[in-house]
Amino acid sequence: MDLDFTLAFFLKYIFPPLFYAFHGWAATWMAIAALFRPYEAWYFPFTKVQIPCTPGIFPKRRHKLATAVAGTITETLLTTEDVKRQVETLVTEQNIYLAVDGFVEAVLKEFRDTEKLHRLARDLSELSPALLQQYVVSIIDGLESRRDHRVGGMLEKLFDQIVLSARISKEQADEFAERIMENMVNPGQIRQILINLLTPQNIGALDDSIQAHATPPMKILAKIINVRNVCNESRRFMENDPEKANKVIFDLIRRFELKEQISQKIANFDMRSMPLQSIANLRASLISFIESFMVEHRTDILLGVERIQGEAMGTVQQAIIRFNPGSLAPQWLEKVKREISIFMYSYLKRELGALLERAIPAIGAYGMIAKKIEQFSSRQLEVLIKRICHTELQWLEFLGGFIGFWLGLVQVFINISIH
Repeated sequence: MDLDFTLAFFLKYIFPPLFYAFHGWAATWMAIAALFRPYEAWYFPFTKVQIPCTPGIFPKRRHKLATAVAGTITETLLTTEDVKRQVETLVTEQNIYLAVDGFVEAVLKEFRDTEKLHRLARDLSELSPALLQQYVVSIIDGLESRRDHRVGGMLEKLFDQIVLSARISKEQADEFAERIMENMVNPGQIRQILINLLTPQNIGALDDSIQAHATPPMKILAKIINVRNVCNESRRFMENDPEKANKVIFDLIRRFELKEQISQKIANFDMRSMPLQSIANLRASLISFIESFMVEHRTDILLGVERIQGEAMGTVQQAIIRFNPGSLAPQWLEKVKREISIFMYSYLKRELGALLERAIPAIGAYGMIAKKIEQFSSRQLEVLIKRICHTELQWLEFLGGFIGFWLGLVQVFINISIH
């Protein structure tokens, strides 16, 4: 009798909470397992009919899971703006200097290795002719199509920094003046210019101009010396006795110190004193002339490049071999690093946004993440999710058991109320 009472008490009041708790835990465990298992589809025996709920939810929906996770990461967790903001915080002058310093030191370390240095010199010297040829061809092609502005930009800088500020020394000015005197201001040429100038029409015009515009004393003097007659006699003298005329002109040139005056003007000439518009026109004309010359003499330039290929190879090779990192002054090296860092910092500060706007979509983070997740096997996917949510999944199983336990208690209360 006692045994029957005990069994009935157990079945009515103890067993329901335990059974419901186990049922809740088992049901939750099976539901979680159904997320991952089975890994492949199952079929009814001897048929091609797929058993429902196979494979598991995650293996079956791997593609949608991959796209959803990729979309969440790229659109919410790791947006383009987030990447730009993070990169911009890293782009500081100090960080760039550290990068430049490490790069320069790594390069100098490689140059200290004689074997590597000689190999580099040989490789670069062999490449230099082809690179030089290709570079010149690309420049000329760009000039011909009006798409390449490298030559114009380079010439503009050379003009502003070198030509515009160049000054001619006294020795160079004397040499220029000497050439001018020999080819443009020699007695023979001056005599011929005067002969061509003193025509009867010009002499008459000179006399009429004096009478019309000169002061009264000047008019009287012109009448006394007879300007027309003086000019006519001078012309006949230069035509009939060129040797003596040349001597007179040569003596006048020497007495007037014409060569010294030309030399002084050349030595004192400063292009920067010219009007700004004249400088701009001169710069534009010089650039246009050089660009047109390069296009028109394309064949000659390329032939010249071919002729210097051997010298280019030797020059590059010797320059690299002779380079000694130890000969660089620490102050100069530090200055170079600083200048490179400042240049890179200012460039990145100005262009970083545009560069990232193009680079981030080009990386294809969305497709890369989605593809990576799709490449996971079902087992890897299960391990990954359980590793991330291990504690939560365990608590979910306990929660199922806990809810089942309370349902069992509800059943006990129902049993009590019935009796």
